[in-house]
Amino acid sequence: MKEMTLNPLPALTWNWLRMNKASFLEEAELEAKSATLETSPLPEGAAFTSGKDLKAQEAAAPKSPARIEGALGKDFDALLGQKAQESSQGQEAAALLELKDGFNSASPLFVRARLEDKAASFKRLFVKAGDNVQATVIIEWSSDKNARGLNAFQTKIQAGSNSRLKVATVQLLGSGFVQLNDIGCAAGENSSIEIDQLELGADKIFQGIKSELASARSSFVHNAAYCLDGQRELDMNFIAEQRGRETKSLMNVYGTLKDGAKKTYRGTIDFKRGCAASVGNETEETLLLSPDVVNKSIPLILCDEEDVQGEHGATIGRLDEDLLFYMKTRGLPLEEAQKMMARSKIARVAALIGDDGEAQKALDFFDAGLETSADGGQK
Repeated sequence: MKEMTLNPLPALTWNWLRMNKASFLEEAELEAKSATLETSPLPEGAAFTSGKDLKAQEAAAPKSPARIEGALGKDFDALLGQKAQESSQGQEAAALLELKDGFNSASPLFVRARLEDKAASFKRLFVKAGDNVQATVIIEWSSDKNARGLNAFQTKIQAGSNSRLKVATVQLLGSGFVQLNDIGCAAGENSSIEIDQLELGADKIFQGIKSELASARSSFVHNAAYCLDGQRELDMNFIAEQRGRETKSLMNVYGTLKDGAKKTYRGTIDFKRGCAASVGNETEETLLLSPDVVNKSIPLILCDEEDVQGEHGATIGRLDEDLLFYMKTRGLPLEEAQKMMARSKIARVAALIGDDGEAQKALDFFDAGLETSADGGQK
């Protein structure tokens, strides 16, 4: 087994809280077997390449999204590189979704991965959008309900100028999985990248995003939702690095903790010199449904520029007593009230992902997990 450092903060702070980074011990007994990525039918102007058809020199080209940094850290990058070399599939460990200049699709493009029980999957996906692109990409991971394994997935996203790109990730893995989800993105001039995330399955989740806003008037929006029960754990590291003038970042996280679940949130807005007239905002809402949960949060603003505006806030607490009393008077038991509030946070982000069918699929998965949990089983 090999121990890795994951989700390091861009600037060390509050060492006594032991939140500057996370540690992960790779499970050696799992069988290395990368999941096959399948796409929906692609319209003209979109192309998907994987396996031996994806040339190594293309992935390493100067303007390739492969050069964008993620947030899980150098150890995770090294792990994926090592697994790609060890694999007999070689470049099949990577895939490229390319959207040509001017590509415009009202329908979302899907990339799906079905993972097997007791398998360890290591995969990279590059999303390269040209200029004047408007598109939504939905990435979904799924497995059997009680499956266990490891899903190590890295997505690098690049958007050209004057583009509007949305990428949604929907995680529907079995109750014994470990999810390592790393995202790096870079937006061109006058472009926006929105990332919406639903982490609904798996036992342990490490989630990281780093956005690079180096071009003028580029923007990044992030929305994430989760609900953790049992002894499940979630570790997050979200970084908005703003270098260009008049850039904007907005990060929102909505979650629920119950039983003995544990959550760590790191959210950093990093104003670099030269990003004058830029704005950054991050918010976190966490609902605590048990006295035994562990909740840690570091909202962080770093600033090396004067003419900027940065805000962060966190709302962490239990259900309002007045609200609970109101619901009880209407015949709604406490447990049902808790389910309703937890579901509302998931539904809030599910409504943003850009496809009604996928949103309902996520909510059905969430509802099934609540029913199993209520019966005394594990999600």
